[in-house]
Amino acid sequence: MNTKVKDRRNDMSAEEWEVRVDLAAMFRLTHMMGWDDTVWNHITARTPGTEHAFFMHRFGLLYEEITASNLIKVDENGKVLEGPSDVNTAGFIIHSAVHLNHPKNKFVFHAHPPAALAATALKGGIPHLVQDSSMLYGKVGYHDWEGLSVDVDERHRIAKHLGDNKVLIMRNHGLLTVGETAGEAFMNMYYAIRMCEVAVQAQGSGLKLDYAEKTFWEQSQKQYEAFAPGVNEWPALKRKCEKIDPSYKN
Repeated sequence: MNTKVKDRRNDMSAEEWEVRVDLAAMFRLTHMMGWDDTVWNHITARTPGTEHAFFMHRFGLLYEEITASNLIKVDENGKVLEGPSDVNTAGFIIHSAVHLNHPKNKFVFHAHPPAALAATALKGGIPHLVQDSSMLYGKVGYHDWEGLSVDVDERHRIAKHLGDNKVLIMRNHGLLTVGETAGEAFMNMYYAIRMCEVAVQAQGSGLKLDYAEKTFWEQSQKQYEAFAPGVNEWPALKRKCEKIDPSYKN
C-alpha cells in the first residue's frame, strides 16, 4: 500500500486544512500514547462547510503513517468523496451515527486500549473513583454490544445512547468520545481511559473502595468546567507531535 500522497494544503480552504492537520495529529498522538490497535479503530472529523461528510483514515494504514493529505472523505452513505475507497465499515457505522445526529461534535474518537476493554466488561458500569474521573461525571453513556458494528440500523441506537454525553462506553467493545474540537475529543478519551484504568486496578485489588458522596462528584465536575478539556492540553500535545515527527502535517 502506497502511504505517500502529494501535499494537498493548496487544494482546499485553510479551515479544511486545519481540521485535517488536527485529525492527523490525533492519530499520531494516539500511537504515541499506545492506544492504537495496528490498523484498527478510528478517529474522524466533520468536513467544514458540509452537513454530514467527514474525514477518516484509509483502512490499512498504521496510525503513524497517517498525514493530513492522505485522509479520505466520505459522505453519510459511506460513499468515498475523496481518496481511495478503503473504508472500514464498522468505522463508518459508528462515526456516521454521531456525525448524522450530533452535529455539535465535530470530532469522534473510538479506541480499544487494553485497560478500557477490560473495564467495558464490568457488570454495573465503570465507577467514578478518583478526582480525574469527576471531569466526566454525568457525561458517560452506555451502549450494549451487538457484535461487529456492521449493521446500519445500529447507528440509531449509538446516537440515542450517546445523547448529550461526551463519552460512550460500548460494552464488551471499547470507548467512544466526542468533542467540538480535536483537543476536547482527545482529552475526553484521555480521562475516560484513566477512569477505566483506575476502576480495573482498584477493583482488582480486592480491597474495600471509597466511592465518595454524590455531592462531591457533582461539585468537582462543576469546578472542572473552568478547565475545559483540550483548551490547555491540545496546544502542548501538538508541540509534542511536532517535536517527535512533524510529518503528520504533510
